[in-house]
Amino acid sequence: MRTRLITLATRGLRAVFRRFSTPALPIAPHSVLIVKPCCLGDVLLTTPLVAAIRAAYPEAKLTYAVGPWARPMVATSQHVDATLTLPDRWTLGSLLATARLFRQQQFAIVFVPDRSPVLTLLVWLARIPVRVGLDSAGRGFAYTHRSPISSIVMHEAEQYNLLAAAADLPSPPRRLFFFPNVEAEQSAASIVAEHRSSSGPLVVLHPGGGQNPGMTLPRKRWLPERWSVVADALIRQHGARVLLVGGPGDQAAVAAVQQAMREPSVEIVRRWEWGELAALIGQSDLFLGHDTGMMHLATAVGTPTLAVFGPSDPQIYGPYGERAVYLWRPTYESPCFYEGVAVPDCPCAMQCMRNVAAADVLQAVQKLLNS
Repeated sequence: MRTRLITLATRGLRAVFRRFSTPALPIAPHSVLIVKPCCLGDVLLTTPLVAAIRAAYPEAKLTYAVGPWARPMVATSQHVDATLTLPDRWTLGSLLATARLFRQQQFAIVFVPDRSPVLTLLVWLARIPVRVGLDSAGRGFAYTHRSPISSIVMHEAEQYNLLAAAADLPSPPRRLFFFPNVEAEQSAASIVAEHRSSSGPLVVLHPGGGQNPGMTLPRKRWLPERWSVVADALIRQHGARVLLVGGPGDQAAVAAVQQAMREPSVEIVRRWEWGELAALIGQSDLFLGHDTGMMHLATAVGTPTLAVFGPSDPQIYGPYGERAVYLWRPTYESPCFYEGVAVPDCPCAMQCMRNVAAADVLQAVQKLLNS
């Protein structure tokens, strides 16, 4: 009911805003803004668009407005000149204060790769003359250049990339970007030097994840006993060194895999700096995981990546890049995760994850290692 009311309201507002003339796109804007509050993976999926904007406007100051949780995904980007931290929650006061802050920066054009009507209103209140954004069921009512949400199944990064076409920019590259700083690279190099095996690949396995602000979805995690079979096989057949990596919320998932393994592995569970973690994955030979921000981070640093999917649709949220693959064995009810919201009491429960066998993963891993 709430969604329907929002749709009716925003479609009505769009009819009002249609009366205004469409401004011309700037040829050489002095200052460009991108707005995407959350979350880790979603912000990383905007980085092809960011690269296209940077290439089109090399002299412009490019600012990325992002929430505190996802800010590390773009804070060290070589395509971004500055970041602005958005509020954790929107209130009337925070909305007006942020609009005032944007107005003071005098941005010439803004890109909003998001479906939120709040952000649509925000950039209009900021009086940014050219506003390019996604138009989902009328939610882009105040944008001057809209990109309708496609009715066909499309990867989320490709959906964001349509904003480049709406602004007459070159097509974005088909890859994500993350840039660890020198300190992160050096810290990761010491970990790699300590644990790399001379006889086989260094593999980072992340058996946890499924957590973002306001959402915890352990259904995204594959069965730990099957991860253990894959890890053991990599060690025996390829001489691999397996690092079981996770954050504070992944302790139980990592422990379950390690306890089920027959071969020795290395557990590194701690509060990571995202740059250090990205650098570690970037210096490894293979990443294994699920539909998580860490999976997108792995593709962003160019590491061969395999992800096991369950409740979410990998055609929309899967690893984005040439050196990444996913495994998905959906049930009739799949997917049961849409636009960041999980369907409660999903009938497939964990069945979609159980449908993926360890042999399937090992076969896919072999192809990645061979390539």
